[in-house]
Amino acid sequence: MPVLKYHCHNCGNEFAKIFFNPEQAPKVCPVCEAPNPDELGPAFNQDASSIARSMCGSCDSCGTDAESGCGCDI
Repeated sequence: MPVLKYHCHNCGNEFAKIFFNPEQAPKVCPVCEAPNPDELGPAFNQDASSIARSMCGSCDSCGTDAESGCGCDI
């Protein structure tokens, strides 16, 4: 499931959209409703384990919190 960034050529708005298949890709800007926003690419470039660690509020298996950084291989 990609999370892609988009740019509206009409109002300049940049936004990200998560979707499960290409048919769900945004067809209009959510601000001005101009058609066909430009796709800028991935909203972020991280591997799955770093995403999981950044979303971790606390980790029971290693006893750390998200601010000090999780040491697990989530």
